[in-house]
Formats: sequence, structure tokens, C-alpha cells
Amino acid sequence: MSVPMRSGAPRLRSTLLRRFLSAALAAGFFWGAHPARSGGPVSSADPDNAFRGVAFGTALDEVKKSWELEPLADDPAPGDPLRQFIRNDETKSLGGLAVQEIVYYFFGEKFYAVGICTPDSRRTGILRRALEIAYGGSSGSSDGADSIAWLGKNVSSQLRINPSTGEGRALIFNNELQSDYEAHFSDAAKRTAAEL
Repeated sequence: MSVPMRSGAPRLRSTLLRRFLSAALAAGFFWGAHPARSGGPVSSADPDNAFRGVAFGTALDEVKKSWELEPLADDPAPGDPLRQFIRNDETKSLGGLAVQEIVYYFFGEKFYAVGICTPDSRRTGILRRALEIAYGGSSGSSDGADSIAWLGKNVSSQLRINPSTGEGRALIFNNELQSDYEAHFSDAAKRTAAEL
């Protein structure tokens, strides 16, 4: 089934963007990350285990009742439990910060993660500061660090920054489903290696 594109501004379908976000998920998104500083987060994402009012782990069919989702890939790989969507019913902004793209991930038909992309160092800096305010400051990293993680009980986040372009890629994800994803990824890699 094809979902019509929203009218108005053209949608970003950057192959590099999708590859980066997929690769970040595939890597478990924590290689090279810095630990989060302890302290109480002010974000509702971790205690509520949700993003924009929808709980992580909610079935895709239930989410579609609230959000207009359009698949990023017209024909996902057969048997691949990871699906990526954008919302047709939202602006590309968070609290007034204009972002390049917001991608919604579903693993095993459950709401699993959100990818947030910023196009330049100014907006990436605002996103980084927002994550620090929401999840607590990062420790062991300098202002120039290109990978910072914030680990929560239910929800964690990581921001990767391209030091050359200033582009930022944040992933906010459910910890339980991240463990399931990593197990699936490891199994898929072993099956693939057996055929090499």
C-alpha cells in the first residue's frame, strides 16, 4: 500500500541519513559513547517511557490510530523486523527547534525509537543542550565530543555529531526493545556470515 506524500515542502529522503540511522541502530548505538552523569533527569521520556505522548512498545497498528505514518522504504526487506516511518501530521520541530528529519522506528511491530537529525552546528548545539537538560549533563566528554550518551532506566539517548559539518543525529530509544534489537542484529549477522 502506498501512502501519499504530504503536500507542501518536499520530504527529505536522504540515503545517507537512512544509512546513518540504520548503522547507528546496528552498532547498538553505544560504541564510543560517553557515560551519562548521574542526577535526576527532567525529561518525561524516561519515567513515562514515551515520546510525544505515545509509549514505547505500543503496537504499530495502535500508533497509526494517533499518527499519520509514511514508510521511509517502499519495500522493506522480507522478514526484517525493523521498519522506519516519518509522520505526515507533524512539523519538523521540537519545542521551536527546526530539525532536518524525525524518523520513527518500529521493531517487531512495536514503537522502539525516534531518530532526530539536525543539519548544522547551531541546531545540533541546541539539540545537545536540550538532551543535557532533559537527561542530565554528560560526563567525560568535552564540548567537541562527537558521541555522547544519556542512559536512563527505561529510555536512553545518544547524540552523534559530525565534526566536519556540524550535523547531529540523536536516537532516543526504549532500552528493553534495544536489547531485543541487538539480539536480532547479532543473529542476523551470524546467519549472513554463514553464507559468505
